[in-house]
Amino acid sequence: MSMTCQQFVEYAADLKNHSDLIDDGWNLCQYQCPMNGSLINYLVKKKIQKKNKSLLKSIHSDSLMEDKIPIVCEYHILYNPSYSCPDVFFNMWYTDGKLLSLEHVWSLVHSFLKQNVVHDKWNAITQEMHPFSNTPFFRLHPCKNTHVLKMLGFSPKNNYKFNPLIAWLSTISPLIGLEMHLSYGNKELKS
Repeated sequence: MSMTCQQFVEYAADLKNHSDLIDDGWNLCQYQCPMNGSLINYLVKKKIQKKNKSLLKSIHSDSLMEDKIPIVCEYHILYNPSYSCPDVFFNMWYTDGKLLSLEHVWSLVHSFLKQNVVHDKWNAITQEMHPFSNTPFFRLHPCKNTHVLKMLGFSPKNNYKFNPLIAWLSTISPLIGLEMHLSYGNKELKS
């Protein structure tokens, strides 16, 4: 199931507008392609979340600390022209700046999905260079994104009362540790 770049931009703008209404922190950013000067729209959210220290098992897990550790999470939602779908890149680090390892990111996957990820982890979440910043980010493989869009019944020819980008993001959020506000599920697409 493919999504056009124009559809992605419209759905991203709608997600950003709803985010502004509920103060959820999504920003619509632009990257200028150095090859042809074109502007590429993408979504960014950066937030500190509390994660269970028992899952992280790190040097930051001090017995005197509370049960949760603050983790800085940054999410980038881009359009992937090769797969014709949204693509998510994300990073997670401790407040002292130390990045979480790939193993720690796998350990943070929601428990009801963890078994599937453990058996297919190299085809689910990997670490790659971000296409805009050329820095290492974690990434949910885009073939998983097209699979989710297909499961949701997305077709680029349909007019939806809901935002398919929000439906997709809500579906993959347990895999990437993203907390989604429930009001995203109650809104209708206004474009």
